[in-house]
Amino acid sequence: MTSNVTSTETSGGVLEERRSSPGLLLALLGQEAMRRLREAHTAHNLKPRQFQLLGLLHDHGPMGQRELGQTMGVDPSILVTLLNPLEGDGFVSRERAPEDRRRHVVTLTAAGQRHFDSATRAQREAEHALFAGLDDDQRQQLRSALVALRDNLARGREDACPPPEATEAR
Repeated sequence: MTSNVTSTETSGGVLEERRSSPGLLLALLGQEAMRRLREAHTAHNLKPRQFQLLGLLHDHGPMGQRELGQTMGVDPSILVTLLNPLEGDGFVSRERAPEDRRRHVVTLTAAGQRHFDSATRAQREAEHALFAGLDDDQRQQLRSALVALRDNLARGREDACPPPEATEAR
């Protein structure tokens, strides 16, 4: 029986190529980064999405619950499961908007700000450990490359699935 296996495949070349494949490396490193960041958040009794939620409130101030969910890209029912424990712990408050009683405004409390600051320090420590082998220039190059990749992928999604009004105008 004849084999179609090339010498590159039998000498470990394919496996080596897969170990150095940018996509595979990014996926594997992404898993490790997520594990470490999740540990930092979990140590503060937060899920990564709850950390994101607190960060949005920190950066933008009080937000309508619907706007918060849209900004995060989560379904309203998921948002409620993220908000309820944060509200129970006193990290956020939800109140009806005086101008529109149907609208709920979510606000970061002082306790929530302190908790977010602590979790942010833990996240920064985890990131520092992740990138300890890189000097400042390498970190900046990595950040620039990742931002370019993210932006390119975002453009690809927009091109692949244009909004309905764009397709109707054709």
